Amino acid sequence: MKTWLPLLVVAIYSGCGFGPRNGDFSAALPHGYFVHRTSGHQIMIAPQGWTPDTPIVPTKVVEMDHDDHFLIAKQQLLERRSPHNPNDTYEQPKPNSFQYWILDLQSPRVCGPLTLAEFEAERSHRGVPQSLRLHDVYDYRP
Repeated sequence: MKTWLPLLVVAIYSGCGFGPRNGDFSAALPHGYFVHRTSGHQIMIAPQGWTPDTPIVPTKVVEMDHDDHFLIAKQQLLERRSPHNPNDTYEQPKPNSFQYWILDLQSPRVCGPLTLAEFEAERSHRGVPQSLRLHDVYDYRP
């Protein structure tokens, strides 16, 4: 019985949707854009089938909001866990390191990366409504 208990726990854990990929999602946004989460630190905003020339907001998006015209986003920068170990390419969030983005969904055109001060100035210049407020990207999970 003692040898079966760990196997039973693993089977229940993976079979009930608690596995490592359970949190992955794509959520539709206006004008063919999506929030794509493919792992805990890989969360980006892009259309399906995007190319290097497509305006996107790169990984790791942590907060965002949008209307039919604009999308605003806060991105946490990532850094290699072991920068001196070439075999360890895992990237993790860099503490207190954020950039901001404004995506004109109708053009589409992206402005960023921006500092918070640049973001606020650009937001005002472009007429992005103050009603758009950055909030947790997981609020968009279907």
